[in-house]
Amino acid sequence: MSEKNPIRIERFGPEIIEGAPSSRTNDFNIAISRGFHERAQEAEGLAVLAQIHVADGSEFTAVYDDDVVVPSWHAGKPVATYAAYPGTLNLGGKELLPAHQITAVTVSPTHRRRGILRSVITEDLQAAQANGLPVAILTASEATIYGRFGFGAVTERASFALTTARGANQRGPVTGNVIAVDPAELEIWAPELFAAAHAKTLGSVSHSRFDIGNSTGIWEEFDSLTPIKNLRAALHLDARGEVDGFITYEFSGWKAKTPALSIGQLSALNGAARRELIGYLAAHDLIEEITGRGPVDDVLRSALVNPRDYKVTRVGDHLWMRILDVPAVLGARSYTNDGKISLGVRDDLSLVNGVWELSVENSVPQVRRAPADKSVDATLDVRDLATLVMGMRTATHLEQAGLLNAHHGQALEILDLLFSTTATPYCQADF
Repeated sequence: MSEKNPIRIERFGPEIIEGAPSSRTNDFNIAISRGFHERAQEAEGLAVLAQIHVADGSEFTAVYDDDVVVPSWHAGKPVATYAAYPGTLNLGGKELLPAHQITAVTVSPTHRRRGILRSVITEDLQAAQANGLPVAILTASEATIYGRFGFGAVTERASFALTTARGANQRGPVTGNVIAVDPAELEIWAPELFAAAHAKTLGSVSHSRFDIGNSTGIWEEFDSLTPIKNLRAALHLDARGEVDGFITYEFSGWKAKTPALSIGQLSALNGAARRELIGYLAAHDLIEEITGRGPVDDVLRSALVNPRDYKVTRVGDHLWMRILDVPAVLGARSYTNDGKISLGVRDDLSLVNGVWELSVENSVPQVRRAPADKSVDATLDVRDLATLVMGMRTATHLEQAGLLNAHHGQALEILDLLFSTTATPYCQADF
């Protein structure tokens, strides 16, 4: 007789019963806190977490080990967590692409290397594909975990420090106006501005309920769902008086080595709004530094009279994408050049492996699975196809890195032309 597998998987939505989260919903959220080394929430914080997940339409996957007994904390509680919710991704086309957003992935150190994550994520990706979702996306706490499941890095993000002891003079003219507002006002403005910026920004992901609450100062972080005490905010108005951006920020305190303002949320519909909002912070008396995050090709640096005042303190991958439907993804992208190419795609999970033919004529793409006798122009892994499609790296770059195999001399030239972009992909959202 075969032994019963003690590992048990439950999938459920966040449960709020008579105004309070169910015990398994609380256990799930507490397990996430443990997995990310965060402080466990009290009852009030757990209730807020459950409400956020309900608002976002999350589905939880909790993994239990029925062989675990008291006094282990994991007795009857998750040894691994995994959550997903619906969103959209800007791939540069006319329409936003539906996306399967993955978050809250943890495995207890007591249950590592048992295949738990592989089992959960494989089954989840298969289900997402069966439900017609073209991509899955996530932000990774570690860069070596998700590539083996077909995820490729598709955006990068920079952290910066701007010296403001002499102000932050910019070479170009001021085109708009900045007004200080109470952060609570952003309950009205933030959703609209987040959505508008998302629609214009290659690599952007739709905002969540947490993003709105963080903008208004209702809560700080997932491990500290308490109000942000000293949060301040401002709106940017363009030359016509229309709001086209907002910023939130905090003061570092007088005990800090350098008096500084730290940017929390910044959403801008254009470069002028971004640089003028940050310029507004730099105009504060007694402030010597502004810190924040932004695109790797931040327009602010180019705009400064002294660009050396802008120092990049960190650059790293941010958004990762897993292609689940090659025709949908290649068809959702915009193209400025015509061409035809056949791509051999390797996929260890066998979700999209095969040869795919992309033909672009008059900027209109057509994608199909290539006939069996079709010759292959280039071969790459599905994770590197994601990087190429978003435009974070060129085909030539991938080939030089040993990640793409071009089978004839013109393949790289065709791929570079087809997948060229006019913008560097950027994702502001954390999830």
